[in-house]
Amino acid sequence: MRVVELLAPAGNMECLKAAVNAGADAVYIGGKNFGARSLAQNFSDEELKEAIKYCHLYDVKVHITINTIIYDDQIEELIKYISFINSLGVDAVIVQDLGVINIIHQRFKDLEIHASTQINTHNKETIEYLKNLGVKRVVFGRETSIEDIKNIDVDIEKEVFIHGALCVSYSGQCLFSEIIGGRSGNRGLCAGPCRLSYKLFKEHNGNFEQINTKGEYLLSTKDLCTIEHLDKILESGVDSLKIEGRMKKSEYVYLVVSIYRKAIDNYYKYKETRITKEDIEKLKIAFNRDFTKGFILNEKSSDINNSYRPNHMGIEIGKVIGIQNHKVKIKLSNDLTQGDGIRILNSTHDDVGFIVNKIYKNNLYIRKGHKNDIIELDVKENIDRDSVIIKTSSIELEKEIEFLMKKEKKVPIKMHFTGRIGKKLELIAMDNRNNIVKTISNLEAFKAEKLPVTKPDIYNKLSRTNHTPFRLQVLDISLDHDLFIPIKEVNEIKRTALEQLEKLRIQNYKTLTPDTHSMNVNDNFPKQEKTFIKCLVKTEEQLKACIDQKVDYIYVEEELYNKYKDKYSNLILVLPRINKTYKEYTNIPLLIRELGSLEKYKDQKITTDYTFNITNSYSIYLLNDFNVNTVTLSTELKDKNLNEMLKKFKNLPNLELIIYGNIEAMITKYCILNKHINDSLKPCNICKNKDKYYLVDRKDEKYRILTDNMCNNIIMSSKKINLIGKLNYYKELGIKNFRLQFLDESYDDVVKILSII
Repeated sequence: MRVVELLAPAGNMECLKAAVNAGADAVYIGGKNFGARSLAQNFSDEELKEAIKYCHLYDVKVHITINTIIYDDQIEELIKYISFINSLGVDAVIVQDLGVINIIHQRFKDLEIHASTQINTHNKETIEYLKNLGVKRVVFGRETSIEDIKNIDVDIEKEVFIHGALCVSYSGQCLFSEIIGGRSGNRGLCAGPCRLSYKLFKEHNGNFEQINTKGEYLLSTKDLCTIEHLDKILESGVDSLKIEGRMKKSEYVYLVVSIYRKAIDNYYKYKETRITKEDIEKLKIAFNRDFTKGFILNEKSSDINNSYRPNHMGIEIGKVIGIQNHKVKIKLSNDLTQGDGIRILNSTHDDVGFIVNKIYKNNLYIRKGHKNDIIELDVKENIDRDSVIIKTSSIELEKEIEFLMKKEKKVPIKMHFTGRIGKKLELIAMDNRNNIVKTISNLEAFKAEKLPVTKPDIYNKLSRTNHTPFRLQVLDISLDHDLFIPIKEVNEIKRTALEQLEKLRIQNYKTLTPDTHSMNVNDNFPKQEKTFIKCLVKTEEQLKACIDQKVDYIYVEEELYNKYKDKYSNLILVLPRINKTYKEYTNIPLLIRELGSLEKYKDQKITTDYTFNITNSYSIYLLNDFNVNTVTLSTELKDKNLNEMLKKFKNLPNLELIIYGNIEAMITKYCILNKHINDSLKPCNICKNKDKYYLVDRKDEKYRILTDNMCNNIIMSSKKINLIGKLNYYKELGIKNFRLQFLDESYDDVVKILSII
């Protein structure tokens, strides 16, 4: 029977050991560079060596994250890094950047590639494309349902997230942090703008009106928890279950991994997970922003968001029923122990959080209050009556985890010891992988004059393996009568045998393949002599303004395209950013926005959009192999990086640069409008009216909300890119295609902007 892999996060060595000892089958970690969690402690080169050695000793695989977009001036360093971790025997690398996939596939033939969730894998066509690139496993976007995953019949390993924090945006498709603060989520520096407070506004005929919302954290998601429905995921045939949390502490990692380990093992043994209410409470205490079963298990879009609070919610344990003399009286609905952390959720005052030092019941000090008890706590701050009390940490759970974490994982071994008079001692040791070592003593055993050695004596010495990775499972002892053996000799051959067995386990875990392959790139790009000005439009009047100004090409979505395709020959059809079903097109130019479209329409004349996150020459080489006509560069590519990239080409490719307009900050399956205006009712159609909707942040920046034909919300940037003044500079660099993106501009606005060019 194929058994699913439990894949655990580790931000440092302590977390890695916690994951291994809790029962993880694999861990994913990051080095100091190239990982999407660059704010985690992460692993130095020496720590990576130690981590891989430690994990392989216990039959645990190591996946290393290289899941950021890469600039050309990093490529040399990146190749050295990949060569280094490959030499260590890493089991797989998790990659976002197409250029990096291209490099690894060509230069490191035997290094297993996993396509990061940052690639936004959500359809069969994307997976087929990735498989053709040599990808062994795909990590699905967290918006993909288990039914959709089951129906994708591509022969490739499938990995899904089962627990932890969720991005509100489709992964890899979020530029919000980069836009508002210059900290790129695609470069591992996400500042978490989705966890901040926002207001929702409606614009009607030029007037702005604030909409009352259910809380102010309109983009903040709940945390994923699938433990109660894990059987459905296990039955789907996925290969790996992934826990999020490389920024979490070792205690969190240990607890979450151990509970999911128990559920998985129970499922294979009893056909049910046998998860208890206590298990759920432990997961909530460890960390939760309220739990959701996620899109993977068809959670409603509105139930993904926790708009009330973006921080740890703990578990509810009671309510305030009275306040007097700096004491609050609480009716408990769950246990509370001295040393627990609590937070009092006030309605008119700030929340109050603290560690409980003293608990009183009937004016007497107690160590622990139980469910239905009425207790009192000392509190100096202002507290509202009827405030909810939540427990945010449990001293008892902390002690339990601390005790369990001391129990290190051990490899079961069998031994056979032979002692014969006049011959050297012999010890054979075998592990659970059938690795066998045989050690022989330096001294010969001889006949005892007084006290011969006994089998219990030998067993007592050989069974002591506490300071090794091993646990004695079976010991056979063959011993002559009246035999004398120096006990230190027994200890010595045991030490030698276990050292050899440990070395053998690490060496035999994975065959190392050196980097011996060259990199082939196709520099034969399609030629474009003329400079083209292109515009992406949203309205008919913008389209007409572009026609009147004789714009070379105009990007339009399907409705406008179908209306005007026979009238204007310079229209390019814009395809969806999220696509589950593909229409058939023949001989029409397309702007494609996701990888599946690249696979589906590879025989068409296509331009890839900035949503492909293209920031290096190797990504462009790869797209050229798929006959892409024009590559739009990432908006995260700065002038310095652009210059460095262009130096790599003998013949410049057809590159496109966005020089004006709003860009999409994020795209999310969760619909803000449906939840906060329509009370989650469907059909909705709020976005079909003539009103415009905006998120407004604390600095009064307005982010327009658009909706696509799949009810995904698209959050637009509040400010426009404006590089028009640098147009000649970019022309001199050799760029031939320049795009302007219009959102709310009128006919006159478009004419005015184009007249500058």
